[in-house]
Amino acid sequence: MNTHKLKLAGWLLVFSFCLPLTTFAYTTTNQTATRITNDTVLYTITYRFGFLNRDLYMPIIASRATPTEKTSPLAAFSVVDKENAVVTTGTVNGIILTSNTTVEIKDNQYFLPAGQAADFTLVALANIPHTAETQGKELSLLVTHLPFTMITSDKKHIAAQLNPSELQYYRTPGVLR
Repeated sequence: MNTHKLKLAGWLLVFSFCLPLTTFAYTTTNQTATRITNDTVLYTITYRFGFLNRDLYMPIIASRATPTEKTSPLAAFSVVDKENAVVTTGTVNGIILTSNTTVEIKDNQYFLPAGQAADFTLVALANIPHTAETQGKELSLLVTHLPFTMITSDKKHIAAQLNPSELQYYRTPGVLR
């Protein structure tokens, strides 16, 4: 009887170590903010996406304006201060990159087959002049819309997006102005 309990405990332990390696969905893994000049900051947010049993489409383009269509394949971000007030001055350009060679580009989006995960990095270059609105504030980049499309085994496309409680972690450190 004790042998069976010991074997069961051993298998549960082995399974628990394997579980995080075989189940994945999405998580942010790194965020940076690097001052380039007095007015220019390079922001990056790296995240991992993938589904065990579904193909996946992810956005390539990231924009400062939130898409008006719920099914838009564009990611969106805002420059915010510590109190989450949106800063609208200046210009910010963004793109999402991946170094994973198994990721293809299809329909102007990244395509990731089921059972694989990949790291994606939103890279945004912000040029925000010193103004009364920005002076003395610590500015961060916050992802406000991150859509993805899952494809079921019967080829049905399911448009989805991260919700605000998940997106709160998709934020860079602040850079003091």
